[in-house]
This record gives sequence, structure tokens and C-alpha cells, in this order.
Amino acid sequence: MQRHIFYILRRQVGSEAAHELLSRLLQHLQVANVTDEVIRAALQSSMTDFEDAVTSEAANAAGLEVIVTRNTPDFVGSVIPAVLPEELLAMPLE
Repeated sequence: MQRHIFYILRRQVGSEAAHELLSRLLQHLQVANVTDEVIRAALQSSMTDFEDAVTSEAANAAGLEVIVTRNTPDFVGSVIPAVLPEELLAMPLE
């Protein structure tokens, strides 16, 4: 995830600013790890897209509150709710 965000930011604002923005973003977000256990759970998932199942299971294993994605319909079967980036930005910071 971080590398995708960094790539998009770098194209918009340059490498140094992208690095700073990503560092600030990670102060408020947690990135879930993909482990052997997560992959095994994803293989057993009822979700039809394997990569989405991995994302869902990683978020679940990490105890995350939401999955941030531009494709929320693919996460209807996820135990962790999916939100659009703009929905995340509208949420209050804790």
C-alpha cells in the first residue's frame, strides 16, 4: 500500500514532499501485515477476489476498523467495512 501511495504522491508533488506526506499519513493509519496466517485465511474466504480477500483478512488480523479503497463494492463480503478515501478524510481523528 505505502508504495502505491508514495508513487501517486511523488508524481503529484515530488519525492521529498511525498516522503513527508506519507510520514504524516502513517501517524494516523496502520498498515496491516500479510502473513502466512492471513494468506491461509484468504484462501478459505468466501470473497471471490483473492487479493481483496487477503486485504480483508490482513485488516481483520490487525484489528483494523476500516479498509480504505476506491473499490468498496468488492469488499461487501469483508468482516471489516470498506470506505472510500474521501470518507476516511471526513472521519474524526482520534
